[in-house]
Parts: sequence; structure tokens; C-alpha cells
Amino acid sequence: MINSIEIDGYRGFDRFEMSDLGLVNLLVGGNNSGKTTVLEAIHLLTSKGDPATIWQLLWRRGEHMLDDRPREVQPEVDICHLFTGHDLHEGSKIVLSAKNQSPKRVLEFVVAEPTKTERDKIRLEGSTTRFPYVLHIKGNQVPADTFIPISSKWGIPSEAFEMPRRMRTRISDDLDRVQFITTESLNSRLLVRMWNEIALTPQEELVLNAIRCLDSSIERIAPQSINEYANTSRGGFKIKMKGRELPIPIGSMGDGMWRMLALAIAISRSKDGVLLVDEIDTGLHYSVMTQMWKLLYNAAIKLNVQIFATTHSSDCVNGLAKICSDGQDIQHRVTLNRIESGKKKSIPYNEGEIRMAAERKIEVR
Repeated sequence: MINSIEIDGYRGFDRFEMSDLGLVNLLVGGNNSGKTTVLEAIHLLTSKGDPATIWQLLWRRGEHMLDDRPREVQPEVDICHLFTGHDLHEGSKIVLSAKNQSPKRVLEFVVAEPTKTERDKIRLEGSTTRFPYVLHIKGNQVPADTFIPISSKWGIPSEAFEMPRRMRTRISDDLDRVQFITTESLNSRLLVRMWNEIALTPQEELVLNAIRCLDSSIERIAPQSINEYANTSRGGFKIKMKGRELPIPIGSMGDGMWRMLALAIAISRSKDGVLLVDEIDTGLHYSVMTQMWKLLYNAAIKLNVQIFATTHSSDCVNGLAKICSDGQDIQHRVTLNRIESGKKKSIPYNEGEIRMAAERKIEVR
């Protein structure tokens, strides 16, 4: 479990530290304070600098170079935006570190000119593009020869992410234990694949209990063809309701149902790992906040999953405070961290302080 995290040179953080972390951690703060950036940093750390994770983080934010490009030109992601100040040059560095129960985990991204050996490796991979720089990925859990080529425009073309494929296979065993749910939730193709891996296991009941928080008349849920829903944000599942002969598509049930389904399936697939959720309350009514937190908290204990989530909602905070009031063995397992723009450390709240803030209506967001 991650006990603390330090961020140097990543996005808006020249330096930032968050400590006294628990099993369930809620991050609050104003717009553009860096809550999502912290989730991304944890994602990079827990995925051990996997190049595919870098691509996902940049593409998700629209940090790519697509404008006025011919179709035959490969898309590139613009890695300048990963570095504080959006300024990139040789020697630019990002350092992420986390203190765990095991030895401290460190991950570095460094921009440098490629060595002759690295140029030779790029050519051996079949690329004819000249890359004047490379992004070295270093760390105590990363293979020593890991790097990604950088173009003259400070972009990384899609072909470059195929070059470190051998490295990715060496760390792929850990990747499925890290799930990142964005504000748009997870796509149908991924959710159906993950559902098929938990079907007919105890985790299937966890998912059913989760969506029954929103509608107690749900009896069963079943996946449909992935291909049929490959390009939809919500689909791929049908739900059987009490008193109805025919099942209905999950897309008919509203945003909250899809959000709760994604949360339950993702934590079920994160055993002994990490679940990251941006704006966890998206699409959910305030009346189910406590039920949501109870479900996630109990699943986190049972499956040994550390949760990091963000919110702007006072109802979400109050729902977390409720489980702090009800739990008998919750000590040192739940935290709230307030992130303020320009501050180098978050402000931590423990279980008692979260509960007291809710009871006295003290604003912690």
C-alpha cells in the first residue's frame, strides 16, 4: 500500500507531497488544483512507467498533434504537457516516488539525446524516422534499457509506443491490477472484457449488489457481443428486472447505473492493486453516496485494493464521513486530502476529522 507520494516536475507540480494515506483516500480541492494530476502520477507509478499509460494520459486530455495533418501521417502525443511549465528541453526531468510497506518506489522520466546503441535499436525496430531525443524511463522496478523516441516536434508518434513492446510484456502482470476510471467512465469493450473475467466468481455478486443500490428490482446482468458495441460509451450489457419478461439495455438505465457498474467491475479486477477514480460521484444521486462508499470500502478490505478518488461534491464527502461514523475497525484506513493550488503539501484529514467536519458542517472541499 502507498503510504505517501512525492511529485517533482509533473504537470502543474514543481514539487508536491501527499502523506498519511490510507486504504481509501478522497482528494478534494478547487478547479485546476491538481487532483487529476495526482491520480495520473499514481497511475504512472503503479504501472511502472508503462509507455501505453503515457499515451493514454496524454490522449485522454487531448494533448496530441492532429490538426491539419494528412491521414497518412501518424498521430503524435505532445509530451511537453507532462512537464511543469509545458517547457521541454534536453535534461527535462520528472521524478515520482512513493513510500510503501515495501522499499520506496521511484520512477524518473528524463529527456536526452539518444545514444548510438539506442539509435541502433530504433532502426532494428524498423523505423525510418529520425528521432533527435528519447525519453528515458528509469526506476527501481523498471528495466534498465527502457526509452521512448521523441520527434523533432517534441511529440511521440504511435509507432514509437510499439518499440518498447518487449518491456511492456515484462511488467504486464501488474497492469491489470491498476484501474483508472475517468469522468467519462470506462468504455463498453473494456467493461465486457473485465466482466467475462469475473463472471461466475464471488465478485459477480459484488457487482449485482452495487447496481441494486440504484434499483433493487434488478435480478441479473449479462454481457452482449463486444463487436456490436465496440464504439459506444454505454452498452454491451442487458439487465433483467423483476416483473419484466424481457431484459433491457443498460443504456436505458441512465448515467448513474453505468457509473456504478464501472466502479464495481473495476474494483473486482483490482485485487491486490489500486483503483483510481476521477470525480467518483459523476452521475450518482446524493442519496446513494453512503451506499457507494460502504460497498467500495468493504470491497477494498476484502480484495486488498487501495482507492484514490476525487470529488467536488459535499454529498460525496458526507457519504464518506458516514462510513467513518459507522465503522468500528476503520482506524487509519480512510483519509481525505485537500489539495490547494500553489501549495507543496496536501492538508490531510483522518477519520475523526472527516466525521467532525461533516457533523459541524465545516467546509473541507
